[in-house]
Amino acid sequence: MSNTEVTNGRDTLIVSGICALAVLALMALMATPPEASPDWLRSRMLAVHTVVELFAILISGLVVASAWHTLDREKQSNAQVFVVGFVVVMVCDVLHVLTYQGMPPFINESSTPQAIFFWLMGRSAELLTLTAIAFSFVLRWSRWASLAAGLVIAGGIVFFGSFQLEHFPVTFVQGTGVTPFKAGFEYGLTAGNFALALVLLNQARQHKSKEKRLLGLSSFLMGLGGLAFTQYTAPSDFQNIVGHLYKVTAYALLYRAIFITSIRAPFDALQASEAVIRKNQERMRTLGANLINSVLFQVVRSPIGELRFMEVSESIERISGITAADLYANPRLWGDLVIGQDQSLLRSAARRSREALINYDMVVRMLRPDGQQRHMHFVAAPRRLEDGAVVWDGVATDITERVEAEEKRKGLEAQLNHAQKMESIGTLASGIAHDFNNVLAAILGNANMAIEDVKRGDQGEALVGLSQIRKAGSRARALVNQILSFGRRDAMVRSVQPIRPIIEEAITLLRATIPGNVTLVERLEDHNACALVDRTQIEQVLVNLCTNAWHALGDKGGRIAVSSTLVSVDASAALVGALLAGQYVQIRVEDNGCGMDEATRQRVFEPFFTTKGPGKGTGLGLSVVHGIVSSHDGAMTLESSLGGGTKFDVFLPVTDCVESTVAPSVHEGMPDVMGNGERVLYVDDDVVMSRMIERLLKRARFNVSVVHDPDEAVKLLKEDPQTCDVLVTDYNMSGLSGLDLIEIARAQRPGLPTILISGYVSEGLLTLCANANVRVVLEKQKSLHELTAAIEKCLEGAR
Repeated sequence: MSNTEVTNGRDTLIVSGICALAVLALMALMATPPEASPDWLRSRMLAVHTVVELFAILISGLVVASAWHTLDREKQSNAQVFVVGFVVVMVCDVLHVLTYQGMPPFINESSTPQAIFFWLMGRSAELLTLTAIAFSFVLRWSRWASLAAGLVIAGGIVFFGSFQLEHFPVTFVQGTGVTPFKAGFEYGLTAGNFALALVLLNQARQHKSKEKRLLGLSSFLMGLGGLAFTQYTAPSDFQNIVGHLYKVTAYALLYRAIFITSIRAPFDALQASEAVIRKNQERMRTLGANLINSVLFQVVRSPIGELRFMEVSESIERISGITAADLYANPRLWGDLVIGQDQSLLRSAARRSREALINYDMVVRMLRPDGQQRHMHFVAAPRRLEDGAVVWDGVATDITERVEAEEKRKGLEAQLNHAQKMESIGTLASGIAHDFNNVLAAILGNANMAIEDVKRGDQGEALVGLSQIRKAGSRARALVNQILSFGRRDAMVRSVQPIRPIIEEAITLLRATIPGNVTLVERLEDHNACALVDRTQIEQVLVNLCTNAWHALGDKGGRIAVSSTLVSVDASAALVGALLAGQYVQIRVEDNGCGMDEATRQRVFEPFFTTKGPGKGTGLGLSVVHGIVSSHDGAMTLESSLGGGTKFDVFLPVTDCVESTVAPSVHEGMPDVMGNGERVLYVDDDVVMSRMIERLLKRARFNVSVVHDPDEAVKLLKEDPQTCDVLVTDYNMSGLSGLDLIEIARAQRPGLPTILISGYVSEGLLTLCANANVRVVLEKQKSLHELTAAIEKCLEGAR
């Protein structure tokens, strides 16, 4: 059994005991003849009556005062009923005392009928008031309106009892006692009080209301007291005094009920609310102190710009290295931990939040007092106070581990992407080797025939052969550029450029790879659509998709079709749910191979998922392709069925093409820029390359010295730092590298113009050259037609 049930049971027993004692006392009273009243009571009846009634009047006044000052008028709106009713009760009791027989004249001569009238009116007002309370009758009036209503009703009763009493039925006959009307009126009041007591006690039991229990007990005792007033023959009979005592007791219980409702209950509720608040505050402090990576805070900015922290969880010391007490003392201490580059961002976000009352959500870097750098995620919601101050309620979370994990994930993705590139290059290697062999065969064959033609003196045929050699060399250079571009491990660099040339270049690379039993068909619309893309990555997408299609065809071969077209996607299109409305380039790669079942289609874009046998694939291809397309704000779709082939569609958002001039074609003959005897020191351990460059520069009228050993070049520069006007060196040589040589040369002659040539120019090499202040970096395959212009540029900068 619960504590509440035990308490309710105990209260019920107490009420039952009080009622039983009151009934027994009344039965004993009614069995005693009225003339048994002692002489001292008869001689002092007026004074005893006055004292008892004054106590009842005092209680009535306390009831009105308690209802008047109720703490929660919205909730306790029945307090206004008490104000109206007990103002009437109090006035009637006052007039009852003043008009009691033997009292000096007040408005007119005192008399027992007049006193009885005011008595009956007061009891009636009390019964009606409690009835209204029992049946939840409420007044939506103000206190003053309720008081005025009570005074008006009381004034009417006083006027009638003082000047119109002859119109009221007779209630008392001297020597005989109360009349049947008076007794019947009392019986009616008694019955009403008993019925009201049953209603109130039943409500108390249902709602476990102490207030209703006290009101019900008060009504019960008031009813019993009314029976006593039907038994006396003279006002001095002790039944009259006992009836008054029942009334006073009933009033005391009623006052206790109204006090609990209007004063004590709200006070207890306030104390309970404060206890809940303290408990919640303690819970919040405990929560804040135990947060692993977050700090709860509340900060106020006054209208004049002063900051003040109202609340900071104790976890701040563990996360930021400063204590909450330090922050209360110096509110700007936390912001001072933000590193300089991010402080302006934080101030701007706070200003926008303050001015527009919008939330701010940002990540900044903070430097703890112990030197550790942390990434803090601030989220705060502002609200403005009446005085113009702004309060931010927020949370700051240390997301350093999350940021580091994300950076590590991106690094791994880049490694996987690059690994997949290398896998694709390996797949293309045989075709590229075949294409290079064709190029080399053309070069060697035409070179031999050109030599024979020169020996025979046939200059025309020799020029034809040399022309073919130059074309084959251009083809070889294009192949090298494609491979280097495709395999370069650089960060994604997106720029607006036409899509069709990218597709055509990828197809050209693929034609040298795909075997003869596979037909590669291209259907490219003649459009000038542009997109914001990384050229190398889009080429990788096409190579991967076509390579997968080739593998799906198997040994029997088949057909691969690559097409592109412009499509429009509207807001209601269900084709590609990930796309926004707009115009897209649709690139389709379709094959008539084996296709795939539903289970394979569901997993085809998962990393490391592959249907190939061990050692035949990493399962990274389509995963990387999907990631590249998503990073370009595009989407992919797949249609396939077993035996029905496969169709991949890539959608890239179209953007406006930027105006640009077409790069001039590479000049294949002698360079336009000619020298004027400037001294060039050329260092390269490749004898064939050195011989060719030497002939080129001499024909361009430069005074060139060629050295094949970088150590010999160092010796020359130390003997005579002025031995050359410009130093041109290969990067990758045995012994010293080109950068090492430039560094030594600069030590001998600061400001010496230098040019570095390399077969593979990476971002890392460009960074090293920039740090070494190397004027120009050339790719070796471009040096034939760009070198003379680069030399002239260096010399102009040195003049």
